Amino acid sequence: MEKALEINNLKFSYPNKEVFRGLSLTIEEGTFTTIVGNNKSGKTTLIKLMCGLLDGQKSVVAGYAYVNNQRIHDNSRFFGVVFSDVEGKFLFPNVYKEMAFPLENLNIEVKKIESKIIDIAKEFGITEMLDKKIEDLTTSEKQELLIAISLLHDPKMLLLDNAFSMMNKKSKEKILRILKNRIEKDHLTVVLTTMNLEEIIDSDYTYVLNDGNIVMEGSPLQILREERLLNQVGLELPFMADLSLKLEFYELVEGITMDMDRMVNTLWK
Repeated sequence: MEKALEINNLKFSYPNKEVFRGLSLTIEEGTFTTIVGNNKSGKTTLIKLMCGLLDGQKSVVAGYAYVNNQRIHDNSRFFGVVFSDVEGKFLFPNVYKEMAFPLENLNIEVKKIESKIIDIAKEFGITEMLDKKIEDLTTSEKQELLIAISLLHDPKMLLLDNAFSMMNKKSKEKILRILKNRIEKDHLTVVLTTMNLEEIIDSDYTYVLNDGNIVMEGSPLQILREERLLNQVGLELPFMADLSLKLEFYELVEGITMDMDRMVNTLWK
């Protein structure tokens, strides 16, 4: 499998704080990777370094080199990026105009812009939202809209920084289905940072970040089995994962499930 992104010995400091002292990780092309950590682990800084919003040392991003703090290539077309905060992220009062603006900046012709907006609105099930005002949307709808906008230019990699944090369960499940379909169909690479361990279960691979260091990595199920280590870095095991492990100890279930109905059906057999 090809590498979509590789970071080797990444060092980065803010004026008053050292964040990364030699971090290394690899993101495989066409996969869904989660990076989980507490609120001050360095997740947002890492996302900004990945897409070039900050300059890091000795990092290589999808073939675009960052060496000695110098950005070699512009890779804005390669990435789609969504951060957790929805306030202040919109430039226009109308949803349609907000979606059209980034495509207009790419000098795409009007008819093609209209077509792309209609297509992605259908994909996300938000066609009725196009004529709405941004201020009339719920926070969950705003997060959903930002993800839809980030995919309009067909990026190769989508970086989501805690982007499900204010999204309701139904919307989150819908977005995950859309992303998985794009991963399979278009070979999209997705990276999601989160503090919520429930959100890692659908990913292919998980890194646990703490104080600027990768302290654990593996499949989501491997990570969820390390309750003691997770607690040490300020992460709480989801209720269903905790229950699954306890029932597995007594040989009542096999493996970890996050689905209560499935667990109940298993116990009643």
